[in-house]
Amino acid sequence: MTTKRERLEAAIAGERADRCPVALWRHFPVDDQDPLTLAEAHLEFQALYDFDLMKITPASSFSVKDWGVE
Repeated sequence: MTTKRERLEAAIAGERADRCPVALWRHFPVDDQDPLTLAEAHLEFQALYDFDLMKITPASSFSVKDWGVE
């Protein structure tokens, strides 16, 4: 049996995998205001769909909040 990591590594290397890796992601507009709730939302989404990879999608403003932007 191929693991998710092996499947992804094979695809990245241009090798044949048992199937094409699959992943979908979404934003969590309310949950993304708190790191813990955002992490929980991502984990629940991954547990529900069991994709080959999990992309973390923080709020688009996360990088400017450290500079005092509100």
